[in-house]
Amino acid sequence: MAGLILVMIDGVSADTFRIRRGRLANLASLAASGLVVERLSAAVPGTSLPGRASILTGAPARRNGVYGNRLLDEAHGAFRYASPYDVRLPTLPRLAREAGSTTAAVGMGMVRPEDVDVFAHPWWVGSFVQRARDARPEPLANGWENVAGTLDPSGALAEAAAKAGVPDAFDALDLDDASVAAMAGFLGDRRVAEWVGALATSDDAPDLIVTELLMTDTVQHRSGYDTPLSQWTTTLMDGLIGDLLARLRDAGREDAYDLMILSDHGHGPVERALRPDVLLPGETFVSEGGLLHVLTPDAPTRERVTGILAEVGAQAYPTAYLPDDLQGVLSSFLAPDGVSFEHDGEAPDGPWATPSAVSSHGKRPGHPDDDRFLLLAGPRIEGGVVPRAEAADVAATAARLLGLDVAPFEGTPLV
Repeated sequence: MAGLILVMIDGVSADTFRIRRGRLANLASLAASGLVVERLSAAVPGTSLPGRASILTGAPARRNGVYGNRLLDEAHGAFRYASPYDVRLPTLPRLAREAGSTTAAVGMGMVRPEDVDVFAHPWWVGSFVQRARDARPEPLANGWENVAGTLDPSGALAEAAAKAGVPDAFDALDLDDASVAAMAGFLGDRRVAEWVGALATSDDAPDLIVTELLMTDTVQHRSGYDTPLSQWTTTLMDGLIGDLLARLRDAGREDAYDLMILSDHGHGPVERALRPDVLLPGETFVSEGGLLHVLTPDAPTRERVTGILAEVGAQAYPTAYLPDDLQGVLSSFLAPDGVSFEHDGEAPDGPWATPSAVSSHGKRPGHPDDDRFLLLAGPRIEGGVVPRAEAADVAATAARLLGLDVAPFEGTPLV
C-alpha cells in the first residue's frame, strides 16, 4: 500500500497555479495525470496557522481552536502566536500513528514533536523568535518552546540524510548579515525538501510525511502579487518538488507514495492599510490580514469599537467561526476590499497608510484571492478535475488515503 507525502506550499493562490502552471514544470506534470482541485476554499481566517490547523485536523477554527496566527492569552490580556499546543483536536499524523502507521513531520508547523515518529522543527522557529520572517521579532510563546530546537530526536533523519548525502542540520547562518539573512528562508526550504526526499527513500521510510515550503508567502508579502520575484520564488518551490520526484525515481520508489500538494491560503494585491492602533488607542487587538480581532469584553466596548471602525468602512463580521469560549469576548471586523489591517511600524498621521505588505491574504471570507490550489498524484489517484472543494475536504481525503476512519472528519474525501 502506498504511503502519503503531504506538501504545503505557502500562499500559492488558485489563480497563480492556474495562470502560471506553464512555468511550474513539475507541478504541471503531476497535474496532467493527477486530480486537480481548481479552487480550494481557505479556512476562516485565510491566514497561515489557521490554514495549517485546518489541513491537519479537517475541522474549522471553532473546533480546532486556531482562529488566527495570534490567539488571545486571557491571563495576560494580550495576543500571542498560536502554537501546536493550541490545536484542540488530534492531527492527522497523530491519528495515523495511533492506527499503526509510521509518521514524520519535517519542517511542518502546528505539529507536536511527540505526535510523530520523526520530527524536524520548521526552519522558521528559532530560540528567541517565533518566525524568522517577522518584521519585528516576536517572543516565543507557550508551546513553541517545546518545538524550537527539536530536531531528529529519533535519529532516523540523520541516518536517512547520511545515506542520501545531504546535511543533517539546518545551515548555521549569520542572520546579522542582511545579505545572508535574505536567503535564509530559501536555504531552509531547500533543506526541508532534501530531508523529505531522504526519508522517503530510506530503508524505513515513513508511511506519512507532512512538510511545508514557506518562501512563496514571504516574498509575495514583500514584493507583491505575481511580480517577477514572486513568480521566480514559486518556480523555485516547484524545483524543490522536482528534487523530491527525482529522488523517488532514482530510488525506484515512484509508486511508493501518493502526493498531496496544496497551499494553506491564497494571495492578492493590497492597495491601502488601515491602522487600528490609530483608530483604537488603548484597545487590545490583532490583525489577520483583512480581518481584525478586538478584545471587547462588554457591550459598551463592543458598541464603541464597532462605531469607530464603521466610520472607515470596516464592518462587523459574525463570530460564529470562533470557539464557544470566545463568544462575547472577541469581536471581528472586515476591512474594505483591497485593504488590510496593519499595526506595526511608525504610526501615520491618520488611520490610512501605505501597506507594508503589498500582497496579503486573510481577506473577506470567501474572497477569491484567498482560494488556493490542491493536486493529488500517485499510484492510487485517478486523474480528473474538481472545480471546487472545501477546506475540510483536505483532511478527509488524506485520512482516506491513509486508511483511517473518515467518519469523524467534517469534509468529504475527494478520492
